[in-house]
Amino acid sequence: MPSLSQCIERNRTHSEHSYVLLAKLTLPDGEEIRLARNPHSLLYPSSKGVQQYVEQAADVLSLTNSDAEYVEASVTGDFTGEILFQYYYFGSWRTVETFVEPASTTFAAYHDTPYRLLVSRLDAGRPFCVLSEQGGLWQAMDFLPGDIEESDTYETRGLSLTIGNGGGAMQPYLEQLDAWRKVHGNEFVQIDLLVVNTGLLDDPEPVGEWHFIDDGISLSAPMDKCEIKLGIDDVGTAPIPARTINRDFCHWRTSEQCPFYALCNHTLAMCRADYHRSDYIGAFPTVEQGGVYG
Repeated sequence: MPSLSQCIERNRTHSEHSYVLLAKLTLPDGEEIRLARNPHSLLYPSSKGVQQYVEQAADVLSLTNSDAEYVEASVTGDFTGEILFQYYYFGSWRTVETFVEPASTTFAAYHDTPYRLLVSRLDAGRPFCVLSEQGGLWQAMDFLPGDIEESDTYETRGLSLTIGNGGGAMQPYLEQLDAWRKVHGNEFVQIDLLVVNTGLLDDPEPVGEWHFIDDGISLSAPMDKCEIKLGIDDVGTAPIPARTINRDFCHWRTSEQCPFYALCNHTLAMCRADYHRSDYIGAFPTVEQGGVYG
């Protein structure tokens, strides 16, 4: 996060530009949901692709994917016409998807391959288009942090994030999260809130940045909005040192440490026999009986 003096300088030089609130939700399986509280989708940082309004047939946005795993495309704003999402392959342009209404898509990308959004026909409207490499597209979405909830007890104050669920936009993600947790356990969703200046979208450092974990997610009737209670890691009850290292008992506790941590009994025998990952076990064979702290 920039210093106070940097914020003052940015306000002085870019005060004519608006500020936009961004939210990134990282599911336990690694999938990211990137949202922008803005009338149209946003590219951030701008080095990841191109974005612009299109006004007539033959307008085009193009980029060449270097080594990103996928390319993202988005069209927002009311319009009548057709906008083609294409890639260049062996001498010709091939269409991945045709946009006839506001929408977005993600396409598993080929390396060193040109991609483009081409206006085939535009009868009415002035849609805003974004073409981005992996991680640059922030979807236009109605969301807002709630007011801080005061408590008259010893409990800490609470903060929530409300995300619109129009058209069931959040429903598939919540079902995906629920299915993952049934198999792997109740891991948190990581939530990052960022504030960016639209005149400084080329700067990868946001004006403000705050990090949370989910303390509960609900989609109550009439299911028009998703409520996320924001929390932080419980530093008051965190063990210090962070963990004990034993001779033959694994202490991995997250999918980043081991993808099978929720399925095994954490013994060296099962790790070796069932998952063939004894080289990566969260234990150490020369540790004395009783373990050491680390």
